[in-house]
Amino acid sequence: MAYNLIDERWIPVLRRSGKVEMISPAQVVEREDPPLRIASPRPDFDGALLEFLIGLLQTAGAPATEREWEDALESPPGVGQLKSRLDAVRGAFFLDGDGPRFMQDLTVAQDPRVARLPIGALLIDRIGEEGLSDSPTLFAKPGLFDSLSLPAAAASLMALQTYAPAGGRGQFTSLRGGGPLTTLILGETLWATAWLNVLPRREFEARVPGDATLTSDAAIFPWMEKTRRGDTPPSSVHPLQHLWGLPRRCRLEIAQSDEEPCAVYGAQAGPAVRGYVGRPEGMSYDGDYRHPWTPYSYSKPGEPWNPKKGSADGLPYRDWPLLVTGSEKRRPATVVSYFASTHRRALLGGVARLVAFGYAMDNMKPLRWCRAETPLVTVDEQLAPMFSGQVEKLVEASEEVRKTLAAQVRAALSDRPADLDVFDQVNPAFWSATEPAFFRTVHAVKAELEAGKTADEPKQAWLSSLHDSALALFDRFTGSSADLAAPDLRRVVLARHSLIHFTSPDATKLRKLLGLSTPNEPTPKAPRGKSASRRPTQESV
Repeated sequence: MAYNLIDERWIPVLRRSGKVEMISPAQVVEREDPPLRIASPRPDFDGALLEFLIGLLQTAGAPATEREWEDALESPPGVGQLKSRLDAVRGAFFLDGDGPRFMQDLTVAQDPRVARLPIGALLIDRIGEEGLSDSPTLFAKPGLFDSLSLPAAAASLMALQTYAPAGGRGQFTSLRGGGPLTTLILGETLWATAWLNVLPRREFEARVPGDATLTSDAAIFPWMEKTRRGDTPPSSVHPLQHLWGLPRRCRLEIAQSDEEPCAVYGAQAGPAVRGYVGRPEGMSYDGDYRHPWTPYSYSKPGEPWNPKKGSADGLPYRDWPLLVTGSEKRRPATVVSYFASTHRRALLGGVARLVAFGYAMDNMKPLRWCRAETPLVTVDEQLAPMFSGQVEKLVEASEEVRKTLAAQVRAALSDRPADLDVFDQVNPAFWSATEPAFFRTVHAVKAELEAGKTADEPKQAWLSSLHDSALALFDRFTGSSADLAAPDLRRVVLARHSLIHFTSPDATKLRKLLGLSTPNEPTPKAPRGKSASRRPTQESV
């Protein structure tokens, strides 16, 4: 019997009762013991399966109007009703069979030049023994396991085609490049999360590049016909293909044995997938694509918009303005900006949250999986430019303090500070220590602006918080010789004094940066000493 992803129970979820079980896509609307979130054994599967559900709803179940969307959020359709809508695209979601298969090349198996690969190579973090020996990373693993179940194989295909990194000559990256960052709005249930990221049909088509007049199945689902080789501009695809890109040419080799345990999900009934065949040169998404779930930015006018990628630093709050607030040089994900500009913002009030996730890649090698949940703080469109500017200045001030803290820790611990690398320890500690105060300040700035005030008070409090956190972290990193190096007391005293001087809430540079008035009294000078000439300046890290 054919395995179809619209019909089968293949998506692992956590229900409100705490039970973890497989559901079919239409069961996302169940009200008794509703699914709360995706609950697979792998974080990249969690992200890919959430994107699958939202993409399926946007493609086959998108509302005609915002009013229709709001009604469905409050009163979801029944399972049978939603299944009827999803059946409209059922033909594109067979995982096996002789014809078109979900996220698989239609004709690659007929090519005599195909490579046969173990199924482990389908997963992004399984880069093979050769890749590990050439350039090992903590996150990457050898691709050594025997088989995947059909549910795990489907999740693997979705993850690979959605997040595809560089993979050598002819192995193209995803529509958003290698290791794209996804930002989505979170709800209380899995249905609410999925539906909050669905736009009315016409709004989606107006905001996402592509040709909405194209009517062929392959314009949305490229695996429905022979893969289009080479450059694929947005004008040649339907806007919905942003959600169903096919940069890699591969096709699963499915055995009929049901005796092999799945390397990801454990014991699973049904056929096993032991390998796949593949060829280079799939679809190359070249041009002005703008995925609706990814923020974009540019450095200089006239340059193309670049999708935000995962970072080896994870997702510290310094990235938050790009994820949520817009400006001339940056655009949040389309679903986020749409939320901020419509009644949805008032509907959810102050409880809305944002989730961001994606791989951090070094070309084809994964460095880490990034994931963070943050408040989704938005303001009225009239206040948006001012709010965005204020938030960006808060981040700039924290970055000045962070760099100074790192520089003074280095100065305290070594008479050759340029040779000492402390950033891997100082940076995450600083972001963690100051993040709660950052979001308190963001909420306070919003309230002040909405009240017609200058927001000076929360900005002053932000400076004080940065000052206190910087000193506490400096003492922590210089107070134990076991942490980094044996400190010299004189160096520590001079470096701490410099840190106090720069991060003081009365410091002129930081106050000017935030648009605060500056004190009239002269700035005290640091004490003189032999080490003063070696005191490092701030560095861009």
